[in-house]
Amino acid sequence: MRIVLWLAIAASLYGGWQWWQDRPGAALAGIEPSPNGFVPVEMPSGAPRNAVLVLAPPNCPSEQARRAESLVAALTSQGIPVRRASGIDYSFNDGPTAEQRLGVDQAVAEYRRTRRGG
Repeated sequence: MRIVLWLAIAASLYGGWQWWQDRPGAALAGIEPSPNGFVPVEMPSGAPRNAVLVLAPPNCPSEQARRAESLVAALTSQGIPVRRASGIDYSFNDGPTAEQRLGVDQAVAEYRRTRRGG
C-alpha cells in the first residue's frame, strides 16, 4: 500500500511539472519585448522579411480582429509594408535547430497570448 502512495505522489509531481512547462506563456518566460511590444519569433515559411506580418481571420467580428484591422490601417498609413495572413506554417529541411524551435514556440505562445486578449 505504501508503494502505491509513493507512486501517486511521484505521478502528481510529474504531472505538475508537465503542466508548469506547458502553461501558456512558458515559451516567453525571460523574453523581453521591445519598447514597441514586439517579441522575437521564428518567421513562418514564405513570410516576407521586409514587412510586418499580421495574423487575423478574414471578416471576423471579434475584438482581436478589429484591433488587427486597426493595426494594418495604421501601419499602411505610415508607409510600413504589411502582409496579412490567417494562418502560418513552418518547414525545415533538416528539422528545426534548438534556436528555431525556441522561435517557433515563442511565436505560438505569443499567438495564444494575444488570442486571449492579453
